[in-house]
Parts: sequence; structure tokens; C-alpha cells
Amino acid sequence: MKRNPSQSRRPALKSLGIVLLATSLLAGPGLAAVASAVEPAPTPATSPAASHTSQAVSPSPAVSAPAPSPEVTAGTSPATAKASQSMAEAVGVGGAEMGQRSARVTASAPSDSFRRLSTESLSSEGTWMPTFGIQGLDVSGHQPSVDWKQQWNMGARFAYIKATEGNYYKNPYYGSQYQGSRNVGMIRGAYHFAIPNWSSGADQARYFVQNGGGWSADGYTMPPVLDFEFNPYEGRTINGFYFGNTCYNMSPAQLQSWVRDFGNTMRSMTGRLPVIYTNTSWWNQCLGNPSGFGDYPLWVAAYPSSPTNNAGPVPTSSWSTYSIWQYSSTGPFAGDSNVWNGDYASLRTFAGGAAPAGSFDELSLQRNESTTQLNVRGWAVDFANSSSSTQAHVYVTGPDGVRTGYALPANISRPDVNAALGVSGQHGFQQGIQIQKSGTYQVCAYAIGAFSNTAVGCKSLEAKGVEAPMGSIDDAKEVRTADKVTLSLRGWAIDTANPATATEAHAYLTAPDGTRTGYAIPANLSRPDVDQAFGMGANHGYQRDIPITAPGTYKLCVYAIGQYSNTEIGCRELNFAPAAAPIGSFDDASLIKTSTTAALSVRGWALDRGDSARSISVHVYVTSPDGSTKGYPFSASQVRADVNSALGVTGNHGFAAAVPITAPGQYKVCAYAIALSPLAPNPLLSCRTVDVGAVTPPTGSLDSVAVNKTSSSVSLSVTGWALDKADTSRSIDVHVYVTSPDGSTKGYAFTASQPRSDVNKVLGVTGDHGFAPSIPITSPGVYTACAYAIAPSPLASGNPLIGCRAADAGKSGAPAGVLDSVAIKTTAGVTSLEATGWTYDPDMPTVSNPVHAYVTGPDGKTTGYAFSTTVDRPDVNKAFGITGVHGYSVNVNTTVRGTYRVCTYGIGVSPFTTGNTLLGCRTLTY
Repeated sequence: MKRNPSQSRRPALKSLGIVLLATSLLAGPGLAAVASAVEPAPTPATSPAASHTSQAVSPSPAVSAPAPSPEVTAGTSPATAKASQSMAEAVGVGGAEMGQRSARVTASAPSDSFRRLSTESLSSEGTWMPTFGIQGLDVSGHQPSVDWKQQWNMGARFAYIKATEGNYYKNPYYGSQYQGSRNVGMIRGAYHFAIPNWSSGADQARYFVQNGGGWSADGYTMPPVLDFEFNPYEGRTINGFYFGNTCYNMSPAQLQSWVRDFGNTMRSMTGRLPVIYTNTSWWNQCLGNPSGFGDYPLWVAAYPSSPTNNAGPVPTSSWSTYSIWQYSSTGPFAGDSNVWNGDYASLRTFAGGAAPAGSFDELSLQRNESTTQLNVRGWAVDFANSSSSTQAHVYVTGPDGVRTGYALPANISRPDVNAALGVSGQHGFQQGIQIQKSGTYQVCAYAIGAFSNTAVGCKSLEAKGVEAPMGSIDDAKEVRTADKVTLSLRGWAIDTANPATATEAHAYLTAPDGTRTGYAIPANLSRPDVDQAFGMGANHGYQRDIPITAPGTYKLCVYAIGQYSNTEIGCRELNFAPAAAPIGSFDDASLIKTSTTAALSVRGWALDRGDSARSISVHVYVTSPDGSTKGYPFSASQVRADVNSALGVTGNHGFAAAVPITAPGQYKVCAYAIALSPLAPNPLLSCRTVDVGAVTPPTGSLDSVAVNKTSSSVSLSVTGWALDKADTSRSIDVHVYVTSPDGSTKGYAFTASQPRSDVNKVLGVTGDHGFAPSIPITSPGVYTACAYAIAPSPLASGNPLIGCRAADAGKSGAPAGVLDSVAIKTTAGVTSLEATGWTYDPDMPTVSNPVHAYVTGPDGKTTGYAFSTTVDRPDVNKAFGITGVHGYSVNVNTTVRGTYRVCTYGIGVSPFTTGNTLLGCRTLTY
């Protein structure tokens, strides 16, 4: 290739200038791999923000598909292994040498000239080095023996070794050169001399990788190089293959496509794009200075005419600077001499690995009760170790311009990324970053690799209402009276996100027993001092009196409540001392009773010294013989002059009350003085025991139980007497329980208040003590009635059973009877039908029951007639052992001749009857 002439415009730079130049070169956008090896300075990036603010970036495949190979315009296309071998023999042991056709150029020649440039010998070449960067060399088969230790001692720290040419040549010394450079500690790599019209870019890339052009992320292997320059065999035909002109007889478009084909194949096989070695003038002439190659690091060849740090121009459409500069082919180092455009750390980074990849998917705002956070989410993959998680570094530039960095682990599962990139492991990141101020935030994310870092995007977000609410507890103190203790709380609270609207203060008070109670307090009281201090309005004050109900240590915490978050504005511990206990005496507990009541009389006094003029309460708890306890509140408000005189107090402090009781046995009575203050205890005055004896139960008798039955009703007539010997002048209650034939039992309450002179005479008592109620019943069968005498005194030992008796209410059934005869009878010129017979109701055999006669005349019409049994039938009474009148004689007048039918029915009169009975039917002719 033809090396670019230097275009130095000034003498060699001084030391400080060299440093500044090296720094500026490293920062240039053209040096893709080097620039990405160092995290960006803490200044906001402008270009990524515009493209990443609104939407997340989906993961893209790590390797682009290879570009199609260009069409080759050679006169003869090689097709066989034999042809490749023959060509290798023809080009010799070294093959084409990097830069071998580059002439020594004068400074006066234009750098973009497409003509063959004039040559001259440069006396300075081989005797100097640039004063910046890291020195290195490149060698090929033309340097079969290199003293690598000497090269190291001269300052060389990296080396490139020619591996292949076309897909017909392999450097026979490649192995020894590649390992020899590494043995002395150099970072080394391989280059391929391209013959683009011999075969496709993909074919030559595969040939290169198969013969030494691979790469590994070990930190000591430089990325592979594509040597793309002047045709070393311009105009020549070798072994029948015509190599073409200086541009290989290929158009710029074909050469561009060939480079992409080679580069994409290299990336698919090694994980890295190759470095492009070229000469600016040849690149511009043969490829047309195209854009789109800036992601390939640039190795430019340019031999200046005098010592300088200026390598001259680069192909500006794709690069603005270079990564490596080949500045001499005659020394000071073996082969060609080169300089790395950076420091040794960046060289190591450049060698280290494929650039990591990632995406900044989301930037959103998250709020909880107390904080506001930027939620950042995305993914990052370090292709140097794609199965392991790496980090994402996130830089947040706040509204005040301050930039802060955060290291986030990219260790969240992202199967979509794995599927798209063909990697394994966990590579997602997501984290909340707390912010304190409202305004616009710019966030930029970088995927961090073992050897380099990659910017994966920037996003912007406007955060409103971020500032936390604020406030103060101005005062929290105890306010105590004789009967009330409160915590008086006062302060202010402002929601800085919405200061025009009054907010609330939430107070949480934890009592000594651990219970926590919250209070929502409006912060809307006027506080001009707060407005003066903060300029957010005056109506932000709060005040609340919180009742205190027990002594001890309380913890108070107050929060200012905001639209988006809440802020704890303070906590305090407050101790509320107990108040003095009231005093008193439980003087007496005794039994008081009458014939119908019983009670415990309780008596004593109590007062609260915190306010001795006021009457206080006394609670009396009575434990009954069955173990149950019941409380009774009383007021100690009766006059007790003796107490006032003894204690020198005023007011009424005595208590005297009756507590009802319902059973005999032992009672325990305890009295407590109830304090006015909620912080004072309620002391036990004392307990007393009262034994209550049982009284004699009443006595009585159930004399009879009989059935009273009529045609319309049935009842039980129950008679007897009952009295309480403790007070015979009073009538007492009697409870009667009736068990029906179906087994059900029902109770009835009566008073034994009817005269029973026989009982009074026998027992020598007065008063009315008899009972004789009627109890209705509704079905036949045997009934049992049991009567209990009810004691009027609650202290009686029980309500005694005074008797049980049974009574038969009869059976259900239909009437019995017969139609004896039907005849035609004429009396005094009147003709009638006469029917005779008898009937009775078995359940009420002494009662005459009705008879219904139905006569059907010759015309078929039936007429009914009702009669009674009014005829004596001693024969029937004797036959059935009954009494009463049960015969009937029915006469129905008739004037029409013909055949008649007469039917008679016995009608039941018992409430328990099951129906009416057909006595008979007769037919006769008139």
C-alpha cells in the first residue's frame, strides 16, 4: 500500500502536549474499541438520550449475518487446492508483505492523490519513535528470525504476526513468531493479507481463523487484523491468475461488500470484528471513503518525512482517529514499527475481549409511602464470559447537574435475551434508585465487561413531587387534671409536593403494654412562623390532645403525610407517672331478707385525695355459691360525717347498698375504690364472706285431676292446695305441667288463692291456699298432670312436687245406631213416611245426639231433615250399659205416590268424634 505522507504543521510536541494529544485521540469517536474500554467521564451524553428516552430496546443478536460475497472480476478464478498450493509456491516464503508497495512520500504530495506518488529515501526513517502511546511491531515470513527479547528491551509491548494471505498462503514461521512474542510478555495477534479477487471475504476469513487468526479473551491476544491495501501483485499474472490493478479490478461497492463479508464472518467465528489495516489514500481511492466502518478499529499506515506525532489524515467518513499507527517499515523495530494510540491499560482492554452488549429497557418512577425511586431495568451481557452475570453501571444526572454512578448486578433471569443472543445465564438488571428532588433526570447505562464497557443507552424522565413532606413536633407534653390525663401534641407538617393544600400529621402512640394507636390530625391551623420560614403558606399547623389511660413510658412518632410519600418528622419517649390511689373502707356485708326477697347489705366509704370534695365510684363484686361473679357499681355519695371529721375532708363519701341474691350458700363480697385519674390504680378495700342459710320449702297437695267434656270442649279440672309456712297469710304460685298422650309437656302457672277452709282448719293457718284451674285439651287419651308449689323466697331449698295424677280423656270414634223401620202412615188424613231406630255417641253415651234423615222422592230429588233422639229405648240402654234417651221416630209428610228411599245418620256430639254414622237405608212404595 502507499503510506500517507505526514502533514505535520509544527515541531515535535512537548511532553505535556503529547499527553494531551494521546488523551484527545483516545476520546475520539473513531476509536471504537478503545473508547469503549473506559467508562465515560461523569458528563451527560447527549446523543443517546434522544434515541432511548421513549422506548425500550429489544435484545439484538450478538452476531450480524455475513454480507454476501462480492463478485470477483479476476481473469481466472482459482478453484482447486492444487491451484492454491501452486500460488503459495509462486509468491514465495514471505508472500505479500504489509506495506511492501508503499513508497516513501514527500510532504508536498497531496494525501488524497490517486496517482503513483514520487519516492525518496528518508534519512530519518528507522531512527525515531513517536513520543506517545505504546510501541509495537509487525512481522511476517520475511523476518524468519526475530530477537524478541531485544524487541522487548527496545520498548515493544505488542506484536502482530502475519498468518495467512488469500486462502492459498500460510506463514511458515507463524507459530514460532506468535509464541516467541508471547514468551517475552508481549500482547500479540495475527493479521491476514487480503487478496479480495482471489476468493470471497467469508472464505478468506475462515481460512484465516483455521490457520492462526482466532482470538480468545485471555487479555494477551490482540483482535485479528484484515490487511486491506494496495494490490501487491498489481498488473501481474501468476500461475495463470491475473491479479488486476491496484484496486484488484473491483469497484468500491464490491470492495466494501467484501470487507463486510470478511468482518461479519470473523465476528461470527471469534466474537470480534477485525481491525482494518489500510492506507488512507488507497482506501479513499479504491473504496471511495465510505461510511459505516467506524465499528472496526483502524490501523493506519503513514510514514512521515520527519519525526512527528502527527499520523496525518484518516478516512474521515468512518473514522476520526486511529487505534494503531504504522509509522515506519525500516525500524527502529524488526519488520514494521507501530504505536498504540493510548496507554498500556487501554491496550490490555483492547486485547481483552469482545465488547459487552446490553439494553436500557425502562426508566420509570416508583413511589412508596416514604421514598421516590427511579426504576431502571434492562440487560447486560459480557461476551467474554457470556454464561456468567456481569454488572450494569448506571449514571444518574439530577436536576442540579450532579452525576452519580451506581453498580447494578445484571443477575435477573431474562430468557428473551438468552434466546435472542444464544447465551445462557442470567443477564437482566433492575433496581430502584432513590431520588430527593423534583425535576428532570437523565440516566445512562453501560454494560460492563472484563475488558471493555459499552454504553447501552440514555433515558430522561421528569419527576414531580419528589421532595418528601416535612414537619416538626414543636411540643409534646403531659396535661393532667384530677380525672383526666392527656398528651398535648403540637407542631406543623407540609406536603412540599402540594404546599397549597393542607395535609395531615399522623401520630402513632405506643403504650407501655405495646399496643399502638394511630391518630390522623389535620395540619390546617395557622402558623405564620412556618410560612415566614419556608414560604409555603401559613395553614400547616396541627394540634391534638390524646388521652392517656395508663401510667408508664409511651413512644410517640409523628409523620408528615404527602401526596406521594410520608416522612417521619420525629419520635419521642414520654413517661407518665402514676397518680395516687384512692382510699376507703369496706365496713360491713350482711344478709337482709323478707319472705319473698333476699339481699346482701354492703356498707363503707371511699375517696380520691386528688379531689377529696368529689364523690367517687365503688365497684362491688359478689361471688355466688356456684362460683359465678357479678359486679355492681355504686356511688360513694352518702353522708359520712365520721370520715370527713377523721380525715379533714369535705364532700359525701359513704356507700350503702343492697345486692340481690337468689340462692342460699356462701357469698364472697369484695369492694374496690375507683380512682378519678386514669393513671391511678383502683385499690381493693377489702373482701367479706356472708353465709346464707336455706329456708323451709312450701307444702301442698294435688287433690284431683278430672276430665270435663261437653259437645264443644274438653278440659282437665285440676284441684289442690299449696302454702308457704314462713308466711301462711300469703297465697303462693303453683306450676302445673301436663303431659299429653303424644308425650309432649306444657306448663301452666296459677295462684293458689281459692278458699280451702278444710286446709286452714287442719293446718291451723289463715289465708286462701286452694287452686282449681281448668286446662283445655284437644285429643283423646290419658293425660298426666304434676303440680309444684313455688317458694316465694329465693332462699328456699327448692320448689317441691306436690303430686302427679292421671286422667283418661276418652277415645275417638263415630256414633253407633240402627234404622229399625220405615213405613207409610196416615193420620187424620195426612200421609207421612215414618222412620224409627236408635243411636248414641260412645264417647258421650249419656247425651242424646242428633239424627239426620235424607228422603229421595219419586222424582229423584233428595231432601234432608234433622231430628233428635227423644224416644226412650231401655232395650238399647240395657244392651250397651248406658243411660240417657237414644231412640228416634222421624215423620216426613208426603202427597205424591211412587217409590221413596229413606236413609238416617247418627251425628256425633263428642269433640273427639271421627265423623257421622249411616244408620241404614230403606225403600218403599206409596
